[in-house]
Amino acid sequence: MRRTTVSRRGFTLIELLVVIAIIGVLIALLLPAVQAAREAARRAQCINNMKQIGLALHNYESANRSFPPGAVTYQENPIDCQQATRRISFFTLSLGYMEQQTIYNATNFSFPAGGFTLVGNAGPHGGAINNTAMISQINSFVCPSDFRQTPYTWTESRNGYGQSSYAGMVGTRDIFHWYCGCPAGIGPPDCTGGVEVEPDGVFGKNFTYRISDVIDGTSNTIFVGEFARFKNDPDKIFNTWSAMAWFGSNFNGNTTRPQVLASSVPKINAAFAPDDNVNYPATLSATGSADSWAYSAAPNYQFDGQFGFRSQHPGGANFLFGDGSVKFLKDTINMLGPVNPRNGLPTLGTYRALSTRAGGETVSSDAF
Repeated sequence: MRRTTVSRRGFTLIELLVVIAIIGVLIALLLPAVQAAREAARRAQCINNMKQIGLALHNYESANRSFPPGAVTYQENPIDCQQATRRISFFTLSLGYMEQQTIYNATNFSFPAGGFTLVGNAGPHGGAINNTAMISQINSFVCPSDFRQTPYTWTESRNGYGQSSYAGMVGTRDIFHWYCGCPAGIGPPDCTGGVEVEPDGVFGKNFTYRISDVIDGTSNTIFVGEFARFKNDPDKIFNTWSAMAWFGSNFNGNTTRPQVLASSVPKINAAFAPDDNVNYPATLSATGSADSWAYSAAPNYQFDGQFGFRSQHPGGANFLFGDGSVKFLKDTINMLGPVNPRNGLPTLGTYRALSTRAGGETVSSDAF
């Protein structure tokens, strides 16, 4: 019998390279779609977080007949003026209304959220007393798109800092750089008898408002916005739910930034502003109003990024409105409107108008 030889032919090197190239092209085409799907899922979770915060705020208002103060700082009588600022945030006050009763019960409200009890670094250390509660990481306060931060160890700080990706809206007034003096009633007219400047938004320090005080309408008033970490953030810990503060940045001694509360004066997603104490100094207008930074052209406070809202979503950020809805506002939203002939100042643009609770602005739904 004759043997039959079968010739077997494999892939050539060129064919193999072509197949690999095709696979690489397919992966390159699919990768953006996969990333977009993941970002959509993260944004959906972020929106859900904000709706939970909104529900907690309205439950608080229903039970207490006012929304919580953005923060509790100094008390307003001569004896309590010797106490260090408490820095209790509206997030902490709302914990009992969003299934975080255990952490709320572990918080001792007789002591500050951080630091010592008395001025001059004296008295018990409130941060150490409240560390267990305040260091808790609450998923509803962290947007999945945000950069995660690592809490300080006990040797680095006795204060407990729990990460938050959100902040309360103070509106257009500069409540950060101004302190009216303690006890109440000794500051300039803008202090309205309190120890802090009153905000024109829903949240400020030591001020509370009812839903009836939101005269502009809950569907046209921002309550909470995204307040994410910066890419390559210079501060290991930035923005917590547990303690409101205006503090110095590790970037350098001339750079500062707030926690828990933010303003609509900077643009959405404005970049980190080094040396803000020098480049963006606190100013008062001729009338003594502490909100002149909203209209200033030189320097332009729209770029004082750490005092405004930002996200890690491309093109804008999510905002919780007073009616419980969450809307994505683009970072190109209008900031200033036409000049008002009565005072020669520009009118508030769409974004800033949405940030005030009783400014009387008319904002149509198709403007944002």
